Amino acid sequence: MAFAVRSTASVSMAKSFAKTSNARLSVVSRASEQEPPTPAPSTTESAPEEVAKEVASTTEYSKPEPPVAPPPPSAASLGSLMNFDGAGPEIINGRLAMVGFVAALGAELSSGQSVLRQIGDEPTLINITFLLFIAASLIPLTKSKKPEAYGPFTPNAELINGRAAMIGFASLIVFEAVKGGAAMF
Repeated sequence: MAFAVRSTASVSMAKSFAKTSNARLSVVSRASEQEPPTPAPSTTESAPEEVAKEVASTTEYSKPEPPVAPPPPSAASLGSLMNFDGAGPEIINGRLAMVGFVAALGAELSSGQSVLRQIGDEPTLINITFLLFIAASLIPLTKSKKPEAYGPFTPNAELINGRAAMIGFASLIVFEAVKGGAAMF
């Protein structure tokens, strides 16, 4: 009795294997634009060996096509870079804040003038510096170059230092506005 159950189970497994193999084969055949093979006959009395032989005889294996190379990365547009979630605003504002904070603090220590007075005295040079930093920051971003680390100067450290400089520059202006003059004196 156990032999009969096992034999029936083996036959049904062989049939489901044959159906699955034929289904896979027809998908592969359609993909490679060949004629699909004829399906294996489904008889209930065929032995598993016979089903396996029929499947093997009707199965044609085609060579897989080589993988297609991904397209080259396209250059990002200025609009996508300068979106709210783009890479440009935080990098550019951070770099400008780092330059502005160090320059404002240095000029304040040497001359005793407030930040707003320094900007009013020399707006052309400050604007040219800002434009050069913006252009130098946007050019690598438009070419989709990945930022690289140079020793301790990593992209993550630049973002953190830029954020600190933005907070420092804003604090410097607020402190000068509250005090009514240069923050350091």
